[in-house]
Amino acid sequence: MKTVLITGATGGIGFATAQELSKRGYEVILHGRNRQKAEAARDHLLASQPDAKLKIVMADLGKLNEIHRLAEEVRVLAPTLDVLVNNAGIWNSNQELTEEGVEKTFAVNHLAYFLLSHLLLPSLRNAPDNGRIVCVASDSHKQIKGMFFDNLNLDGNYHGLRSYAQSKLANVLFCYEFDRRRKSTDPTIYAIQPGLVQTDIGLKGNTWLHSLAWKVRRKMSGNKTPAQGAATSIYLASSPEVADQSGLYWDDCAPKKSYSSSYDKDEARILWETSEEMTGISRYF
Repeated sequence: MKTVLITGATGGIGFATAQELSKRGYEVILHGRNRQKAEAARDHLLASQPDAKLKIVMADLGKLNEIHRLAEEVRVLAPTLDVLVNNAGIWNSNQELTEEGVEKTFAVNHLAYFLLSHLLLPSLRNAPDNGRIVCVASDSHKQIKGMFFDNLNLDGNYHGLRSYAQSKLANVLFCYEFDRRRKSTDPTIYAIQPGLVQTDIGLKGNTWLHSLAWKVRRKMSGNKTPAQGAATSIYLASSPEVADQSGLYWDDCAPKKSYSSSYDKDEARILWETSEEMTGISRYF
């Protein structure tokens, strides 16, 4: 039986990913920040799949110490981890800083991916195919021309769209740089564009105006259901034919080009080194 950890699995794309992978016989570790929601998600899955193998882990991914604790717990639960789905994400209307003084969207949407993937390398390497890391990114990374390295917190220049776009560009840069640095014994990695999905991400931590705009936008024709948005994550987590296609950007279960700035190797290197410094990593691999 294969094991997968899905961050942000209590709703939306994460829950849909958990639902389908558990149907396919995976042992699913559901991550959540709210225990009540995590238990409700588990119970919902068990109601339709009584034999599902499910476990719950809790952590606030905006706090580095909680990411370390989460990784320790997962390494005990799953000494062999076949797949890590970095799915959890936030969108904030107003600037908010973490305990470490990092802009929260950047911390949750990027640094948590970066650090958790590093901390779980031992379990992933134990998988028969060296494991897989699936990172939920977004075409929103096309909204900016590069990282704001001189002001990652966007002090005095904050906007929710700009912050989110920076974090999603960081996701793609991270995946590309991870693939360039990985050895054959390290996990493969994939970045995905789920599309505009009918989830609640635009309703949390936002002003009433932004929340209203998101409610209207997610009802527009052409938007995906959570199950449709999760399809590419599920495909990359489970399909044998993509085992040798690490380091690509995916949309609707097929690789595609990301925005030009995401291919800047200097930009990726600087982000990597900055992320190592911000998370206290001295040697990633």
